[in-house]
Amino acid sequence: MRLRLIITSLLCVLSGLLCHAATAKSDIIIILDDLGYRPSDVAAFSLPKEITFSILPQTPLASDIAKRAEQEGRAVMLHMPMQSQKDLNMGPLGLSTDMYAGAITHTLRRAIKSVPNAIGVNNHMGSAFTGQEEAMETLMKEIKRQGLFFVDSRTTVLTKGEQVASRLGVPSVSRQVFLDHELSDEFLLRQFNRMKRIAKKKGQVVVIGHPHPQTIAFLQKHLPALESEGFNLISVADYFAPSQALAATGLPDLSASAPNE
Repeated sequence: MRLRLIITSLLCVLSGLLCHAATAKSDIIIILDDLGYRPSDVAAFSLPKEITFSILPQTPLASDIAKRAEQEGRAVMLHMPMQSQKDLNMGPLGLSTDMYAGAITHTLRRAIKSVPNAIGVNNHMGSAFTGQEEAMETLMKEIKRQGLFFVDSRTTVLTKGEQVASRLGVPSVSRQVFLDHELSDEFLLRQFNRMKRIAKKKGQVVVIGHPHPQTIAFLQKHLPALESEGFNLISVADYFAPSQALAATGLPDLSASAPNE
């Protein structure tokens, strides 16, 4: 009789675990980059509050967008300009590969100050800068001092972002999908479906888009169906909350960052 009860209990537990596995939803994190320049950027506020806003420093609307986003309970990030391999114009407060460590730190601090309530950093461009390990070490040390996290936009396969962040104990994750390199409905839908495939396979996906009118209209149309399709739309703050809470305890974080596709 006792053995039968034990077996029955184990079967109930196993059934519960299988049921949870079958019903568990995959997490989708969407970050909108390049906010701060255009008055039309405020249209992004029409999207769900789980959409993360990444704001360029010292832009005309940076402070206003950051403050309003924080009031609405949205996650705000600093979209930090970094040198590209093509030496494209970075805009204000860009980080270049020829900067010495003190200049990198000082510039990053100024950029953080210009985007109130920023809780993390991701790179704007940066295909040259993120590939330089020494420069990224300086960057990550200041990000850690500020208590922020880092999202690697992965503008180059040679990026040292997550590698350096992991070594220095900075919470980090990498972008897996760029949503809107092209703005046709066909391309947006293809990338959106790719996002869902990765989320189903990996359990989570990090997506970067931009506040183009076409992108915002597309997301307004397609985001509402995600929950019924088995997905959770979460902010980047929700993604990093467990690791940041663990960091506050002084215990090591043994979790792995999201892999790339």
